[in-house]
Amino acid sequence: MIKTVYSFRKNIKDRAFAQTSYLLISTVLGIILGVISTSLLTRVLGKEQYGNYALIFNIFSFCQIIFSFGVFHSISRLVAITNDPKKVRGYYLAGCFLVLLLFVIMSIALIFYAYFSKSIAKSNLTGILLISIPLSWVYLLTNLNESFLQGDNKINLLSMSRFLPKVYFTLTLAIVYFCSLRADLISMILINYFTFILAYAYIFIKTKPTKSNFKRRLLEIFSATKRFGFDIYFGALVASGSGSLSGILISQFGVNNIEVGYYTLATFLSSPLTLVPNIIATVQFKSFSKSNKISRNLTLTMLGISLSLFIAIVLSAKFVILLVFGKDFINAIDILKYLSIGYVLYGIGDYYNRFLLAKGKGKELRNASFYVGITLLIANVAFIKLFGGQGAAIARIVSGLMYTFVILYYYKRETNT
Repeated sequence: MIKTVYSFRKNIKDRAFAQTSYLLISTVLGIILGVISTSLLTRVLGKEQYGNYALIFNIFSFCQIIFSFGVFHSISRLVAITNDPKKVRGYYLAGCFLVLLLFVIMSIALIFYAYFSKSIAKSNLTGILLISIPLSWVYLLTNLNESFLQGDNKINLLSMSRFLPKVYFTLTLAIVYFCSLRADLISMILINYFTFILAYAYIFIKTKPTKSNFKRRLLEIFSATKRFGFDIYFGALVASGSGSLSGILISQFGVNNIEVGYYTLATFLSSPLTLVPNIIATVQFKSFSKSNKISRNLTLTMLGISLSLFIAIVLSAKFVILLVFGKDFINAIDILKYLSIGYVLYGIGDYYNRFLLAKGKGKELRNASFYVGITLLIANVAFIKLFGGQGAAIARIVSGLMYTFVILYYYKRETNT
């Protein structure tokens, strides 16, 4: 009997290790593809149009946060605590339905923004933004897939949902660049959309959603959103929303969108620092919901990998940017170094955030996100006015310190440690 229990526990640990390794490897490959695709994209569009592309991307990323209303956090939690496969598949179909409803609301808001935004008018991007709206539901579907697959511990599918769009986009960009095909800003935006649609069609088929008890699944999601999902959303709206505003504020205070491109490029290269803690916590999410605290060894592993990656990024920043993106983007180097510090702090905060989310601590996460968001918003406005893109990176460090401090406080209070 003891041997059987030991064998079972060993298999669970081995499975978690395999899932972590799989997700980490696919993420690393995704980053490599992302570097290649971004390099090709900057060459196809040039730094000015790439800046415009980055601004459009920042706008939709901001909307991705605003128009979730806590629904996807609720689905993640509901899926994590159920062992009924049919019920899980029902939550996915209900989630897809809610994606469409939220998309309608988001589209109306974006149409108003396209016509009345000074930064959009200044950049002559009104028409491009309007053309981009009809397929922008993929951003909300990304939210659903990330939350649902994490909650259901479908790590292989989660890896595929992140990896496949990068594969398709990189291959398409390579064809465009090396065959010297004509491509403008809107064609690149639409191509990016279709790579996500193709990948997510595969995820939809593999998930096998069911309409059984559809109304009941919807009501359960609404109930969970009311209990804790909206609390998490409100906090994320302030915290993550303030972060997504960085690129928009750089455009607002700047002469053009070139520096938005620098900042977005630096964000892309430094964001892997948040991925390692997130990957580890994502694999452990379902077990977090049943654990009293996070194991010390797991935390030490996360910190060791994160700090090693931070050192590697800082030391190689100049070499990578000059080699891959060219001297036109040399101004992104200092922004990258500052952002790397901020993202290490955010990664640590996200790691403990996942534990609290698995425990359904919506109010605590709301409060933490509110403190962080207000800090980031104030720092963004103050520093971006003075230092542009570098100011946004400094603001990320300030808010990262706040995030780590507050989330650790709530974690220790929850675990009595």
